[in-house]
Amino acid sequence: MRATTILSILGSGTAAAASSSTRGGEKVYKKQFERALSGSGDISFDDDFWGYDTQSMDVVWDDYSIIPEKCMIYKKKHVIAFNLYGKGHNQCSKKKEGTYLMDVGYFAKAYVAQKQVDYKLAGNDYGGVDALDYVECTAVEYNDAYYYAKLGCSSQGGLKILAYSDEYCSQETNQNIGLYNDAKIQFGQCQTCVSWPAQVDGDDDANQIEVDDQFDYYHEYDSKLCGAAAVFKEDCGWGCRREVKKANKAANANKNASQGKGFWGGFEKFCLFLFSFTGCALVWVVLKQRRMMSREDAIVEEAAMNGVGLKKRHVFPIALGVIFVILFAMFMVWKKLTWFLLIGVNIGLFAHFVFLRRKAKKSGAGGDGYIKDAGLEIS
Repeated sequence: MRATTILSILGSGTAAAASSSTRGGEKVYKKQFERALSGSGDISFDDDFWGYDTQSMDVVWDDYSIIPEKCMIYKKKHVIAFNLYGKGHNQCSKKKEGTYLMDVGYFAKAYVAQKQVDYKLAGNDYGGVDALDYVECTAVEYNDAYYYAKLGCSSQGGLKILAYSDEYCSQETNQNIGLYNDAKIQFGQCQTCVSWPAQVDGDDDANQIEVDDQFDYYHEYDSKLCGAAAVFKEDCGWGCRREVKKANKAANANKNASQGKGFWGGFEKFCLFLFSFTGCALVWVVLKQRRMMSREDAIVEEAAMNGVGLKKRHVFPIALGVIFVILFAMFMVWKKLTWFLLIGVNIGLFAHFVFLRRKAKKSGAGGDGYIKDAGLEIS
């Protein structure tokens, strides 16, 4: 019953979609704009790949969502890593059931099939995807030479039709064979396992489609993508999850860069640590050197500060304020302000240390004019 309903909708080239509203016993669906894609032909649900689908109603896939994370080569296999989320996942923010792997060709086939269903329900045509012709190792002729092609993963984590020199697709070659991937998978995005047409109000006969009365009930159990993923998935161990995590970090960095959001790179983080550590060390040596100030130098310094309206007791809160501003600038990734303050504070502390050191040598630190902690007295 469920399969008949879905296939009857897929066979209709003008079908429009939506979780239904009812008018006079008929379901009313809204037409949506068609998006033309490359490729030709529709997915066939009769081949061996779909043999697992026994129309089981054990899992309500309408409660689930999936995130394709990355296409990668793991243990010499081209696979797609994905996360599966259960009921109450709140846009894939919780209820994660695990991270899994699936053969890239199988995942692409299930993904495109799901898009075929979703688009047909919306009255649109997703279009065929030529890359699915190379889910298995396939012989091709290019410039009077014979090669083998198979859908796999690129070095950037996307899909690519790879060329091989042997019939088992085990010896990859860099030869361009004129084939390009048109299977587009949205990585890093939470996607519902079951899509429903948008509910509308209205009585436009042109936007109607008749469906089986049990469509809403059966459709919640039918997900080409998540159903196949549940059958063909493999466990993703610690090393695998580490690869996925690295891919997520790289993807987030690229996303932030494309959106104009700042982030600290690895070398920048090292420099932040270096300048912060140097600043702390300079504070320590400056305080140590001030303990060696003569009484005369301490009096001159205090008079100079009084001349600009400052007291020694003001120095500590000012220093705390500068530290707070630097930390806040780091957090907000205000790079120019952060580097200006960090480098400026280091230069200032170093210059003050050199000044104190030279004064101490000239006045003979530790002699008759030496008063312990004179430079640390607070007035």
